[in-house]
Amino acid sequence: MRTGATQPHRQFVLVSLPAIHISAGERVVGFDFEVTSGRIAQITEIPIGWNTSVDNDASWNTKIHASVLVAAAALDGPSFKDFAVIEKEGIAESPFEIKGKIVVSADFSKVREIQVGMEDFTVRENIQFLKSHASK
Repeated sequence: MRTGATQPHRQFVLVSLPAIHISAGERVVGFDFEVTSGRIAQITEIPIGWNTSVDNDASWNTKIHASVLVAAAALDGPSFKDFAVIEKEGIAESPFEIKGKIVVSADFSKVREIQVGMEDFTVRENIQFLKSHASK
């Protein structure tokens, strides 16, 4: 089994989703992203009132799911700037890719899904990733 600790070079990237096409009155109420050949190393900010889960599977095919718990916590589109740090798999058999959907709503009774693919994301390569450790 391959792990990040045994790789000679660890490459971290900073991910943004700069241009989400949200209609007037719509707000983000959830999202689902799948990462191929990478793991979610950090989510830069999780707002209050959101439920977020990350599945960093040992296969380096990972998923993140998030949704609002209360309507007041819904987000405006610009919330996806520099939102995640992802570690790319060093010896990947499949190309690095991110895809998924953003869920938006204007009235919180009906939702609309916006599909996003690798072409929609901006990825800043070779960033310095500083780990934070809990105090002992």
